[in-house]
Amino acid sequence: MFHKILFSICLTVFSFSSIAQNDSPHHIGVSAGVTTGAGLSYRYWPSKLGFQITALPSIVNNNGSVTSLGASILYTLNDSKVIDLYSYLGNSIIYMKSDYYSEMIYNSGIGFGLKFEIFDELNINTQLGYGGIDISGKNSTFSIIGEIGLYYNL
Repeated sequence: MFHKILFSICLTVFSFSSIAQNDSPHHIGVSAGVTTGAGLSYRYWPSKLGFQITALPSIVNNNGSVTSLGASILYTLNDSKVIDLYSYLGNSIIYMKSDYYSEMIYNSGIGFGLKFEIFDELNINTQLGYGGIDISGKNSTFSIIGEIGLYYNL
């Protein structure tokens, strides 16, 4: 009898939890991009308009340290059950420091992304756009940029 009650409670909790995850605007994961940032990522996407913050804490080794911080605006263009099309505007700062130099690089880009729903709770995002690398520096370059992310819906 105890097993049946425990099973019923678990089934109820997981049912409500999966319903809440479908509608949740909160997403956490990892992202790798030049213009949106690299590292741990948080997305808040309550409606068509959302934003993303990505950060990589300092990685320190014998040669120095690297820190990345990114902020992006997201806008849903087409929302479907499996694949969503959206546009993005990404900005990131990469700070590198060693015993010999320190450098701050500012990157910015704009483009389109596809959000693939793997499960109700998990999605993969691919982005393709046009961006500038080190746009505030002397060696700025502009080219096509690809970005990717893996997110869990809270």
